[in-house]
Amino acid sequence: MTTPEPPLPALDTTAPAPAAPSAPGAPFRNADALVRCAEEPIAVPGAVQPHGALLAVTEPDLAVVVASANAADVLGTDVTGVTLADLLTPAELGRLREALAGDVAGAEPLRVAPGGREADLVLSRSGGLLVTEWEPVAGAGEAGAAWHRRLPTVLQRLSAPTTLEGLTGVLAREVRALTGFDRVMVYRFDAEWNGEVVAEDRRADLEPFLGLHYPASDIPAQARALYATNWMRLIPDATYSPVPLAPQLVPGTGRPLDLSGAVLRSVSPVHLEYLANMGVTASMSVSLIDRGRLWGLVACHSYSGPHRPSSADRTAAEFLGRTASLLLHTTVEAGERDAAVAVAQREAELA
Repeated sequence: MTTPEPPLPALDTTAPAPAAPSAPGAPFRNADALVRCAEEPIAVPGAVQPHGALLAVTEPDLAVVVASANAADVLGTDVTGVTLADLLTPAELGRLREALAGDVAGAEPLRVAPGGREADLVLSRSGGLLVTEWEPVAGAGEAGAAWHRRLPTVLQRLSAPTTLEGLTGVLAREVRALTGFDRVMVYRFDAEWNGEVVAEDRRADLEPFLGLHYPASDIPAQARALYATNWMRLIPDATYSPVPLAPQLVPGTGRPLDLSGAVLRSVSPVHLEYLANMGVTASMSVSLIDRGRLWGLVACHSYSGPHRPSSADRTAAEFLGRTASLLLHTTVEAGERDAAVAVAQREAELA
């Protein structure tokens, strides 16, 4: 048996992978790497992943003050000294300002076309700046309209089970059907942050990881904090080279840009090394949060090359994760109650 996924995965913001310490072929756990990653400034890596571009702008003038080095390539134009008004049509700019007037954290991605290239524009705020992330539509995988038409049926299946096993099993199957990853697992944390794979849906030729455990030391507290605030993380290509931000320090503050809320945030190089060692070429995860506390994760992995689900499909996967999170408490309680009743009945029979 091989170790399910690399230790220390949570040093970026993708799902951890359970470790089987005694498993043949498991990667060596380097104590120095554990310490180094636990202390790594993962919120301020100074770089993004290359499948999109990042522009941080001032408000209300929307002038670009920080840009990823690939911005010109992604957007099709030089972004030096420009404002977002130079990149967007009047209609797109109007939709952007409408979004800024509301709750940016809950805003849907805006479909725009800078330089004639369609992109999904994601908004967040950090350090007094508006952070805009531009992800090209071209090249993303699509589940298609057929799956999205099934969403009401999927939600019925998700809410029907009365056991934790049933709920997490449906969740793993439907997220895999939606996103097209080779393996989807559901992890559950215990009170000490140790974890267990409680559900799995996988490609038929892959070795099962169901029931495997991993220690709490694999996931530093700072990474768990990011899981608890960011529902979705994605690494479309685990072999990527980070794209630096310029300037590295935000003008006027002298501090690096905090990318805690950025979807393009570059991840720990140690995490990428472990992914490579285990043959994982792309990963995605969705948090499961029960009454404000991180309960577990839905972890998706590809072994057959880079994989980037579309923004719409990722939003749907996050919606399934949020829905399952709302069902966790009552489902677990029902399971425990049924188990207690079964024990009582068995005791009565024995008596």
